[in-house]
Amino acid sequence: MPARREERHTHVDTIDSMVVPGPLAWEAPPPQPSRRWLWMLLACVLAVAVVSAALFFPMPYYAITPGSARQVDDLISATGAQTYPPTGRVLLATVTLRTVHPVDFAQRWWDHDIQIVKEEVIRGTTPRSQFTKVNLDAMDESKRTAIVVALRRLGYQVPATGKGALVTEVVTGKGYPAEGRINAGDVITSIDGQPVQFVEQAIALLHKHKPGDQVSLQVLSPGGQSRVEQLTMARKDDGTAILGVSLQTDHLDYKLPFDVKIDSGQIGGPSAGLAFALGVLDELSPGELTGGARVAATGTIGIDGTVGDVGGVPQKTAAVIASGAKVFLVPPGEYNDAVKRAGKRLKVVKVENLNEAIAALGQLGGDVSALGPPPKPAPQG
Repeated sequence: MPARREERHTHVDTIDSMVVPGPLAWEAPPPQPSRRWLWMLLACVLAVAVVSAALFFPMPYYAITPGSARQVDDLISATGAQTYPPTGRVLLATVTLRTVHPVDFAQRWWDHDIQIVKEEVIRGTTPRSQFTKVNLDAMDESKRTAIVVALRRLGYQVPATGKGALVTEVVTGKGYPAEGRINAGDVITSIDGQPVQFVEQAIALLHKHKPGDQVSLQVLSPGGQSRVEQLTMARKDDGTAILGVSLQTDHLDYKLPFDVKIDSGQIGGPSAGLAFALGVLDELSPGELTGGARVAATGTIGIDGTVGDVGGVPQKTAAVIASGAKVFLVPPGEYNDAVKRAGKRLKVVKVENLNEAIAALGQLGGDVSALGPPPKPAPQG
């Protein structure tokens, strides 16, 4: 009897409804789905993410690329004066400035109009958060100066007042004499005993010095305390003397004979000064200053009419070529760069001041007869 019970219990077949038949002892379990494809997919996604981050991660550089050559004539309006809307066009040349990613270093190999520079070359010590505002402020100052210079060139009396040379930036890390002695926000009211009302006066007095010369500055702090700083001028790479500061006229104000406005939108920087001055002249004088042609210009404009360097001229030249303009007025210091990029597709003319720009337009067929000879300098103060 015991043997028969053992045989019944070990039989693999059963009719017991409570027992679910399982696999035979020698059967392999059913195959499970492989998850290798899932790990491969995750690895690919991770690789793409890492490569994308590497290629598009922002770097401490700026890429300077061609912008546009935009006409200025329709940006200028005058109230209380006769205007003469021109048929020709004065164009301002711009560049586009953007943050650099690693992929941009590869792109510049086939796009030679891309120039990559370190952040400090563009911003100096200006924080990134304030960079846009600083550029827009520079544009506002450039527009105001251009209006005054143009009105004076037309013979209007435009008295100006200023309270000294305001220090807007001090160069650090290069051992220049101003570092640690002069601060942003200080106002230089005299140099070597000569009173200073305007930034041009300060620059002219500083330019009289050579490296190693002693210079005496009367300085007014933002709190109103006056002090004297005796500094030794340093030497720039080109051999000229340098103090190591950026300056602008403090509380600069003009009394205009009538209202002139320039709507520059979100364009920043001071490099449209020459173009705006020519545009105001064209708007407020009869005849076609450009001879009816499209003429581009770049360069800062000083209150004395001088044209200064601006940077990014190769990229601006490319923008002018794309606009179809045939003439490009540029500062002397950047003439060679513009000629090199222009080749035979664009006539480049170097101008040191507004009067040279007017003379160049006259030689190119522009009507400058209404402007007459340059007037005597307007009184300051």
